Amino acid sequence: MSKKLSVRSLSDSSLAELANLLVSTISYVQYAPDVNLDINIVMVELNEYLTQAGATSNIYQDLLRVILSSDYLEANMRFTCLQMLLNCGVHFLVTEVFPPSYYEKILQVIAAQGAALRVLNLKGIWVKEEHMHYMYEIVRRCKQLIKLYVPYIANDQLLEEIATNCNRLQILDISGETDITEIGIDFLAKGNCAQSLTIVDVGMPGEENICYSDIALILEHCQHVETLSTYSFVGAALKFIYDNVDSSFQCKLRYVHDTATDETQLQVIMQTCPQLDTLYLDSPKLGALRALQAKSLRKLKICKFVVAELMSLLEKPIGRSLRHLTMIKGSGNLELGKLARVCPILIDLDCYVIESLSYAQPQARFQQLEGLEILSCEMMSSSLKAFLCSVTDLKRLAVDSVDFTDEDIVSMFVQHDFKVLEDIWFTIAPELTVQAVELLMESCPELQSVGQLTGWSLSPDDLALIRGLLKSGNSSLRLQ
Repeated sequence: MSKKLSVRSLSDSSLAELANLLVSTISYVQYAPDVNLDINIVMVELNEYLTQAGATSNIYQDLLRVILSSDYLEANMRFTCLQMLLNCGVHFLVTEVFPPSYYEKILQVIAAQGAALRVLNLKGIWVKEEHMHYMYEIVRRCKQLIKLYVPYIANDQLLEEIATNCNRLQILDISGETDITEIGIDFLAKGNCAQSLTIVDVGMPGEENICYSDIALILEHCQHVETLSTYSFVGAALKFIYDNVDSSFQCKLRYVHDTATDETQLQVIMQTCPQLDTLYLDSPKLGALRALQAKSLRKLKICKFVVAELMSLLEKPIGRSLRHLTMIKGSGNLELGKLARVCPILIDLDCYVIESLSYAQPQARFQQLEGLEILSCEMMSSSLKAFLCSVTDLKRLAVDSVDFTDEDIVSMFVQHDFKVLEDIWFTIAPELTVQAVELLMESCPELQSVGQLTGWSLSPDDLALIRGLLKSGNSSLRLQ
């Protein structure tokens, strides 16, 4: 039977109770017809109450986290709590999503009260050009920032302010469609934060909205950068440095995402990134994979490729060290038994839109596979069943469309020991009934979620009955 819901911790219960007390008090002051109090005075008194009760900076931060991320509180209430709780002891702030009418007011509050922030995430705030001066003021005042997330709003002046004022900055997110040019990148690459930056999220996936020669400035001058996250043309930037600046250049990049990579470009990536751990190749040119020789590579993601060429690569020593493999839009047949033989220690395997999958070598098995996703791939049902029975240490399983019956569930999940399986997802399974759900519940003791039941042969009454049983038994299992 599935695990029981754990008892809510005392700290979580206390935090929720305190947050509810603050919100209900403010709500009463603002909306009760028989109350006529100044909300600003009330906020001061509530802060005094928290101080007298011994509230620490962590408590203020946790209250902000709980209240700002609430799906049930109105924007006005969340903003009022931000005004009240943001103080010199708060080091971590995620604004979450607000309506546009609140953007300017939120920026004003952070500029006035957020000087001690070390982590600031503004992903839910779209700053308009006429309000950018507040962003500049925030960066000038928040000199202790270590992590700053400002996607879709960066421009050259903001990068100049960051370069001048944030000498401790380690993580910077300026991704998305922005007004950044070479001028702003040059400020950033040669500014006070150049030697502290380790992660720079820049650009848009698949779009070269920032030129690779500009990105080369970051790689050349920010010597501790380990990833450029979203940027999809890192290989071109490295080759620019190799060809025009220093043919012996090496960096500390651990993650590289490159597009339309040819063999020469991949050779440059291998030479300039000796610590490379994760590689994402989008639409590599035919023959390019011959240059891939990174012995330290643990994660490989590849999109629009030829299966036979990839398998030739994985038969080399690189295959035996891979822990995570994601394949998207592969042409040709992928034999999973052969893959298990050449990549024996894979932990995660994701197959999306592969032309054909098969499993003809049942003696070859993945020994450590924990996560498996097979989506939009042609595979015979008998091969899929045989393969699943060979990977009983799975924790996560997702297949988009299956023709399994309840009897198949018995032969796979009851007769084999899936003792650590936590999540199972069959998007379309028209032959599976309520009996299949009950069998999975009984045979997989660690099961936490089953889905997508709207694609199974279950009636609303079936779902209501099982959910009622789970609730009455305090089960942690989620039916989705």
